[in-house]
Order: sequence, then structure tokens, then C-alpha cells
Amino acid sequence: MRADQAIYTSLPRAGQSGYHVVGRSRGVSDAEARALASWSPSHDALVVDGANRASVNVHPLPGGRVAVSRTCEGPPEYSGRGGRQIYTHALLLDAEGLRRSGAHPIAVFRDAMALGILRYRADPPPTLDEVELGRCHPPIGPGPGGPPPEGLDLAALRSRLESGASVEVRFPGDRLRLAEALLGSLRRELAEALSVSTSLRPSSARPFRLCLLP
Repeated sequence: MRADQAIYTSLPRAGQSGYHVVGRSRGVSDAEARALASWSPSHDALVVDGANRASVNVHPLPGGRVAVSRTCEGPPEYSGRGGRQIYTHALLLDAEGLRRSGAHPIAVFRDAMALGILRYRADPPPTLDEVELGRCHPPIGPGPGGPPPEGLDLAALRSRLESGASVEVRFPGDRLRLAEALLGSLRRELAEALSVSTSLRPSSARPFRLCLLP
């Protein structure tokens, strides 16, 4: 599976400052870059804790692709306004290809992490390469994340998501595993279409259907 990539963060580059798309592969269109800038978090939007040092995010893009991204903290903000740099590295995947293979978007994320693709880069190049991911990923199906986390009623959460509601869930444990358990319990069509974040503050600019928080 091949994927384009893009990085959204706060760096002074090419006459721009603050948060913007600082690097992307040649296949990323201007419309996709604008959408990534809208969905990606900026200053103080990432909420980390001991069990979750990054946010895993899945959302649609114009033109039919889907973005799977990792948001983490970098060094202190270069601008001096306080806080740390927020760094989001996104992979742009063909949604139809995911549907045909039944690939779980978080399985693709785990593959990319194992390959070192989504590691933090202090000074990413403005032009990124297209990346090659594995060809086989666990399909979307019941319980890809193992047993459901204790203390949560997955059936009730599933019912709310199937009704079309946007859902916020506060959970101090491993929220990536919770996202896997929830996605794996949903109808395949809904799981494929669901936008998810595991550690971002809710925002109208980032209309994730499933927002997991500490």
C-alpha cells in the first residue's frame, strides 16, 4: 500500500510562520493541504497523559481519500509564546482501497509506526517522499483491540454512534486501544466512515465524530 504524507506544525519556513503545512509529498493537492490544516491541531490543542503521549486521528479529505495521522509534542514553541510545539504527521490513503482490503485505519497507523514513518522530525523537508506501507493489515471486524476496556459500555457508545451523534468519551487508560475496540464493534460501513481522535480537545474546526479524552 502506497501513501502520500504531509506534516502540519509550527515552523518558520519560506516566509511563513506559525502553524501551516510545512512539508508534503507531490501527490498532496492544495485542497487536501487546506483540509489537513483545518483538521490538524495547533497550540494547546493536544491533551496528553501518562497512558497517551500522542493522539491518533482519522478523518476524511476532499477527493475521497482519508487521513490517518499522529499528533505529538515537540520542543518549546519557537515563537516564545509558551507551551510546546504541536506536530502532526499525516498519511493520505485511498479510501476505496481501504474498503476493498477491509483494512482497519488504526492497523495502518500501527504499521506506519513500526516502520518509523511517523517519527517526529525537527526539520522536515518541504517535499516529502511517497511512502510504502505493508500490504496486509487486520480487517475491520469484531474486537480487533481485544477485550473492551473495563468500566465502559461499548454497546451504549455504539448505539449513539449508529444514531449519527457525535460522541465524546473520557477515558484515562489507553485510548488507542479503546478506539480499536469501538471501531471493531461497529458495522463495517460506519467504521470506515467514522472520524476519530484519541487525545485532541474538541473544536468546531475539527468535527471528529468520536473524540476520546482523558
